[in-house]
Amino acid sequence: MDKEARDVSSCVATAARALGFYADNVSDYVDDPDRTNCLVRRYARFGDSPIVDRFVYENPRPDWVVLVEETIIKAVNFLRGTPERSGILVINSKRDPEYLLKFLPEEMQAKLAKFVVVDAVGLAEQRGDSPWMFVRNLSELALDRMSTEGAEERLAIGLGIAAPLIGALVGAAGELPVDAVADVVADRDAMLRGVAHHTVIEFAAPVPAAGEAEKPGTTQPDRTAPTAAHAAR
Repeated sequence: MDKEARDVSSCVATAARALGFYADNVSDYVDDPDRTNCLVRRYARFGDSPIVDRFVYENPRPDWVVLVEETIIKAVNFLRGTPERSGILVINSKRDPEYLLKFLPEEMQAKLAKFVVVDAVGLAEQRGDSPWMFVRNLSELALDRMSTEGAEERLAIGLGIAAPLIGALVGAAGELPVDAVADVVADRDAMLRGVAHHTVIEFAAPVPAAGEAEKPGTTQPDRTAPTAAHAAR
């Protein structure tokens, strides 16, 4: 699933750069050994100021986190440096968002402003009759060798499940224009389906009164309150 994760970060960085932001897109060499079935992280950064620490590969305080595979939600603390009530977490899943939140301890939920769930597999273009949406063979990825590091891409950027994941992220975050990001995503239609069909649980609520617990609220992509928890699906 390295390809899908890389496509998400690549499209975000490319779109931001085209919009005039300073942007960077890197792999995580901190915990990316040359073996299979291990966690892989990809980072995109953008902002109004030049990025001075470009050779620091790991982002210690991510604002947005996208989980390409749903079981990673219970794997590691991927929000450990995120300021409280500022993070956006997007997860590829067709499960109930309230059920998925049970796998996040309170200290991680405290980091979230928005928890976004999108059925990226269901929204992506199916490859024939198979529901398996990830890259099957490493030889599909690069033109000159099996490893994708430094090799020219064989596949377009932003296909498969990456497209609706990007759409859900951009739609929920509201920081980058949807059309500008769609221009750099190979499957524009699938990305727009992700923009339109995702569920958001918002944690950024007013400070509760003394003795009153803060409760998350569920909204649709258009920020209106749905009549049911999953009206956005």
